[in-house]
Amino acid sequence: MRALLLISYGVSIMRNVVVVEGFRTPFCKEGTDFREIDADVLGAWVVREMIARCHRWNLPPSTIDCVLGSNVATPMHAVNPTRVAAVTGGLPPTIPADTVAGKNCGSGVTALYYASLRIRSGDVDTALVIGMEAMSRIPIAYDRAVADLLLKYGRARTPREGVMTALTLIPKLLNLKRYPPRVGLVMGLTDPMCDLIMGQTAENIAKDPSLSMTREEQDAFSIRSHKLAAQAWKRGLLAEEVVPMFVPERNSCVERDNGIREDADQMAFRDVKPVFDRRHGSVTPANSSQITDAAAAMLLMDEDKAKSLGLPILGYVKDYADFGYEPSCMGLAPVGAIAKLLSKTGLTLKDFAVCEINEAFASVVLGITRILGSSSLMERKFGRYGWTERLGEIPPDDLNPHGGAIALGHPVGVSGLRLAMTSLFELKRRNAERALISMCVGGGQGVAMIVERK
Repeated sequence: MRALLLISYGVSIMRNVVVVEGFRTPFCKEGTDFREIDADVLGAWVVREMIARCHRWNLPPSTIDCVLGSNVATPMHAVNPTRVAAVTGGLPPTIPADTVAGKNCGSGVTALYYASLRIRSGDVDTALVIGMEAMSRIPIAYDRAVADLLLKYGRARTPREGVMTALTLIPKLLNLKRYPPRVGLVMGLTDPMCDLIMGQTAENIAKDPSLSMTREEQDAFSIRSHKLAAQAWKRGLLAEEVVPMFVPERNSCVERDNGIREDADQMAFRDVKPVFDRRHGSVTPANSSQITDAAAAMLLMDEDKAKSLGLPILGYVKDYADFGYEPSCMGLAPVGAIAKLLSKTGLTLKDFAVCEINEAFASVVLGITRILGSSSLMERKFGRYGWTERLGEIPPDDLNPHGGAIALGHPVGVSGLRLAMTSLFELKRRNAERALISMCVGGGQGVAMIVERK
């Protein structure tokens, strides 16, 4: 209230935003453990878990002023899945909820930023941010001619009309060659501006002669991701951020990410065929992120309020930047977002103990790091935007130190929250101050954010 009064009198204050808590479900490959669960149900589960944790702190759920969610493949039955998840998860219906979807893969980071802005401005004191994605549940769309007949059959007023419509409909349903159903996942991963599926934009980066990238290098980076993730689970590190989830449909409890390949090596990956350019490509399922189902939650609060309530502080949400780039090479856009963020804050890459760059594809992370470390590449790729000098190199031990989306998976609306909480837990382990997270975004955008632990 004091903040709002000061703002009304023209006094500008910006409050510090802390992360009180953060956790996620296991990441499960499409078609596996979470395949029967809709996104809003996954979201409701993490809401219930956050309410349980609030009760342990004697914090009433009504303390939460708003809920912001991230979900890209919006369920048709829940056009605002955050609101559905919040209410069905047990929060009072008086708490408003909104969903960020339009930033695609960057929606989670953007939702965190929007929530932090509301707290900084004094609009709210506490915000729950959730991410949820059920990529297994993305529907298949019928050809328009078939869809029209299905609707007509459903509206039939007489048995004769229904039979006549069915006789026209059935041959079309069976003629998949002429009337092929459209796979919603493929449609969602295809950029309408350049008419390329995301894997083809990754191929554009891999084939760029100025980046000098080989198939072997992409596979080696992917193997690194799997090995680091496997080691992190063995050491109990990822268990700090993952909460097991009971799946009623299977009467089983899912306790860990299920896409990690502990047997990953060059021999196994060498035999995987390219799928986006079968003759000349180098981007394969093995060096790409996994299609995944999952949910996550982070509780943000004004620092003074969190301290007055005696709540734990995992870290701080700080600055954010986004950037627009050519859609056909969308994977390089994080370079612009990172450059913009460093320029805004006066920091350098040396100021970050941890850097989490989302592993949409191995070629993406390799391309980004090569450009960041080369003045000639910066001038060639980003000179038109005013950046011509190298930004620096990221030490290998500081880049995705426990693997990334290639091993863990990439549930698009959840990944941004995972990057943030993974970074904060790692800063705690290292007793370090600052982390940088960044993601490429389908459509030719990049996002970057700084999180800190003081």
